[in-house]
Amino acid sequence: TLNLGLDVRGEYIDNIYSLPDNEIDDLRVTVAPRLTLGLDNQRFRLEARAQAAVRRYFDNPTENSVGASLVTSGAWRISARDTFNFTASAARSVEERGEPESLRNPAISPRKYNILSGELGYRHQGGRIVLGGRAGLQRVDALRRSDRERDYSQWTVQARAGARVGAMTTAFVDGFVVGRDFDLARDLSGIDRDSRTVGARAGVAIDPGGLIRGEAAVGVFRFNPSDPRLDSRTGVSVAANLIYQPRERLAFTLDAFRGDVATVRTGATARTDTRLRFGIQQEAYHNLRWQAGLVYRRTKYVGGGQRERIVGGVAEIEYLLNRRMAVALQGRLSNRNSTDPLDDSHRRSIGLELRFQY
Repeated sequence: TLNLGLDVRGEYIDNIYSLPDNEIDDLRVTVAPRLTLGLDNQRFRLEARAQAAVRRYFDNPTENSVGASLVTSGAWRISARDTFNFTASAARSVEERGEPESLRNPAISPRKYNILSGELGYRHQGGRIVLGGRAGLQRVDALRRSDRERDYSQWTVQARAGARVGAMTTAFVDGFVVGRDFDLARDLSGIDRDSRTVGARAGVAIDPGGLIRGEAAVGVFRFNPSDPRLDSRTGVSVAANLIYQPRERLAFTLDAFRGDVATVRTGATARTDTRLRFGIQQEAYHNLRWQAGLVYRRTKYVGGGQRERIVGGVAEIEYLLNRRMAVALQGRLSNRNSTDPLDDSHRRSIGLELRFQY
């Protein structure tokens, strides 16, 4: 199969730099082409997807950017119960203003990164027993030499064992190890940010689902820094991805995460993120769809006492003009509160998007 697509969006943003005051607004045009190739038969599945996002601002050209990615994924079904899968990707990522630890100086354009990642996985689905595992590697390189302290490699190993407890429900236990190795032996504050995080979660997976499908798990993680001056610590680990579909054309979604993430913030020795997103999607008519979502993110830094909270929302109405073309009206808002007043901000945007699919 071959699919081609193109999205063209024009939007107004009232605070493009996510500043606490003296906000600067602008109009932005985003052109996003994409191409997907797919091959699928009884034993083998392969998909390749290439996409880009070209952003242009009317009054602030230093914010102009081009992002792109190429993702290849596949699965080999060696038997009815055993499957190997893989994912490999290369991306040019552009930092979003307002994200934790993002650049907020209007005189400097957003940071850009080259990101390479890959993952191998295996799953055994028996009559009662489920076994699986995956190993992944990610390489992050900032383009600016002044951002070299953000360059790092991360590897992840995860194993799962589960048992069927119902026709569609599996209870499981996950164990994982995450390692981060920064290029610089010490950052600007003199800290060695290399670390190892180990953890375990227990949960349930519903597949194939009826009214509810997906999985949710909760457990603990142990963060072990390489710097002998830093203390290890333990925290709660959460991962959830659930869909509730009471009717064929109506769905509610819930995504949740809590755990240790990488940080380069000066003065911070570690960082824990809590992210929650609740969404609703509905096909009101055969050619009219709408969706809305609420987003909550809390970031806690260990060392320095910084804390940050982001609450936001998004809404969209899409009208299908024909089989190949649609138009969508979008609105977004975000409110960031921090223990550092310079990090506070409000940001709102509204946009109109044309979508083409072949």
